[in-house]
Amino acid sequence: MDYLDKFLHSVSYKFPKGYPDVNDDRDIKMLCEMIRKLTSQSLHEVVKLSASQLDKPFSSKQPEFQEKYEDRGELFLDKLKSKKEFTLIDGSKIILDPEQSGEAIKYLENKEYTKLGGKSKFLIDIDGNSYSLSSFAKTEEFGSGAGSGGGAASTEIQESSQCVVNAIAYNVKKSQITEDDLTDENISKALKYSDISSSDEEVRDFIKNKKDWTNTFINTANVLIQNYSNPRFQQHRGSKFVDSIYNAYKAAKKGAGLSMNNDKWNPADIWMVDSDILDTQFPTEIKALNGLISELYAGNQLIPVSLKKTGKEATIQTYNISEEDKEGYTYESSDSRPTNNNVIIVYSDGKITFRTFNFATNFAGEIKGKTAAHGKIGQGAINDVLRQNNVEPLESPRDIQSSLKSLEGDVTDKFYTYYSKIVEPIDKDEFLSFMGEKDLNYRVSKYLSTQLAYKIENQSPEIQDEIISDIIRYASSSTKSSSVFVKVK
Repeated sequence: MDYLDKFLHSVSYKFPKGYPDVNDDRDIKMLCEMIRKLTSQSLHEVVKLSASQLDKPFSSKQPEFQEKYEDRGELFLDKLKSKKEFTLIDGSKIILDPEQSGEAIKYLENKEYTKLGGKSKFLIDIDGNSYSLSSFAKTEEFGSGAGSGGGAASTEIQESSQCVVNAIAYNVKKSQITEDDLTDENISKALKYSDISSSDEEVRDFIKNKKDWTNTFINTANVLIQNYSNPRFQQHRGSKFVDSIYNAYKAAKKGAGLSMNNDKWNPADIWMVDSDILDTQFPTEIKALNGLISELYAGNQLIPVSLKKTGKEATIQTYNISEEDKEGYTYESSDSRPTNNNVIIVYSDGKITFRTFNFATNFAGEIKGKTAAHGKIGQGAINDVLRQNNVEPLESPRDIQSSLKSLEGDVTDKFYTYYSKIVEPIDKDEFLSFMGEKDLNYRVSKYLSTQLAYKIENQSPEIQDEIISDIIRYASSSTKSSSVFVKVK
């Protein structure tokens, strides 16, 4: 038996007939995909880092990064400032020079990642060589599926597989399903109604062999068909249609001056799409875009679905379909002490701790509710919330570092005002003496956190409540600018 025979024999069980039929287009497609994967693995295929990849948040597969950074761009910025090694697409390693890469640092801090793309070369290493973002490899820490975990790749296949199982319920069985319905024949039929980003072979293998997901696949499909009946539904994940929605949001976000990530606007993992609306042109103004998605949702033609692993039974909940869905909270007080570098905002359901999460950078709020943690909100989103409530945004950490190092100028005067109001009444000379003993991280963190608390406390009670509510809504993807979605869990 030669190597080709051995290969065909080893994969034959994955084909519906028990062997690859050369006269069957689907079998040929599966076979080509298997060979492509083997080839790319053997050549160690490298993916270039891009602006869109920096804009993505970390998934639960990378909790060490998810809790620390709002998106991958913040990790890139941290590595640059800390003079840590980067990998280039040719496999070589470099260290970037923070002083020479000042323009790049500004774009990273402002989350203007697209300015690092194309032919622009703002990233400069310690030897003086210049690079564009595309010179850098998308390594595992930036979301590559390579390595033992393959987290991003596994998530993509799992979500694509859920699409196919949904299609078995909607288009093949046309009813609720059981594990007995997850046959090769039904999977093959369901693939015709699924526009997904994973290969047929990957999905078939995942559905058949990842038994710990079987219960979730079935429960999710059944609760969806029970609540949203439409025989024209197709199941989409990473399709051109879905891309058109997020491209519209990207333009709308720019027009509205928002920095909110895609998943905070709409965290859907898959979209159920009526075949009659595939030619829809989505508007690029935020209210019009959200309105159209709500209209299509209300007409049972477009259902954005956020997926979670379910228990014995699945539940479903709709978000952002009406103003009543966007729960409000009440501002209560702020608490800040000289011994720490933060400010704690107390609200009706818990508290939010605002501080820097890296040395003198990455200012963010960590939200803790009485019943559960709500996650983090970065400075870009905090400033979005302030602007939406007609409050001046916070200053960039980079813009205040120089003044806070010397403790001179207008920034220091403002700092004294914020500190005296939020932390404790204090004589200015005593304040300067106290701050002179603190490092730059303390000063930047305390400045921004007291500035935020000062801004909030100088608003009317109604605006105070709205700012806090908007911060919590951001963490749960229910901001004023978020669009309708359903969560299955």
